[in-house]
Amino acid sequence: MGNIRRFFGSLTRSDPARKAARSQLRAAKRGDREQYLSLVSNYVDLAQTFLGCSSAEPAEMRIARVTQLFNELWQDLPYSKRLSDFEYMLAQALIESTSEQGLTTSTEALVIKLRILSPESRFAFLAYTFGNWPPRWIALIMRIKQAALHRLLSEARCELCSFSWESLACEERDCLEAISAKLDTCPDIRANKSLCKRSSAYPRVKEIKAHWLELRSELVEVRMRYVLNQCEREQLLSNILDAIADSSMQRPAFVDRMVNTVHFSRHSKIKVS
Repeated sequence: MGNIRRFFGSLTRSDPARKAARSQLRAAKRGDREQYLSLVSNYVDLAQTFLGCSSAEPAEMRIARVTQLFNELWQDLPYSKRLSDFEYMLAQALIESTSEQGLTTSTEALVIKLRILSPESRFAFLAYTFGNWPPRWIALIMRIKQAALHRLLSEARCELCSFSWESLACEERDCLEAISAKLDTCPDIRANKSLCKRSSAYPRVKEIKAHWLELRSELVEVRMRYVLNQCEREQLLSNILDAIADSSMQRPAFVDRMVNTVHFSRHSKIKVS
């Protein structure tokens, strides 16, 4: 009964920021460039951080790549019917823009570990940790179930804390995935007590959880390295506005629009060089 209440409660809740983003997307699809700029302002920090945590390159080059990314997303905007479609295109473009070669160049151990993660794990972790995206959004755009997402997040956290996921027993992994699912949710005293009792049987799980929590402050420092200050951010948005002013939107074929209504899969390949 409780699950049913939570399901219908999730249907009636409306995140004001999410609602505004949907409105901006609809206006942008009609050709409103100012509304598109308002929309992408929600995502530029995540894009900057992802590219910064993926490869070593000058800040100017990274800014140019972000500008190119959102310019190409503007051109493909008519393909997206829902906000999650736009986010899916963004995620795929970022994931596919990374190279597996030369990713580890850095003077900081944590940055190296982030670059060693697979592009999919890196995006999921950064969207969850830095973008504050709820797990259901990330799971939706990555086409996986939330349980699989928490496994992905748990593996990433272990790697960042220098613990090998492969060395853990199945029971320890299951416990860490359960902790991941409850880590940032509203407190549920009964569930937390049960999880605490369960984890007490696994000393390594308790140690890993402690490292997870300690990792947060270091991650904030990494994020601040790549997030632009106010002047730089305004310049980036201005660059994006100038770029899309000279670009026209593609018009998807009727069959593409019909397929995307059911399952978003038809859109142009977005490459960020």
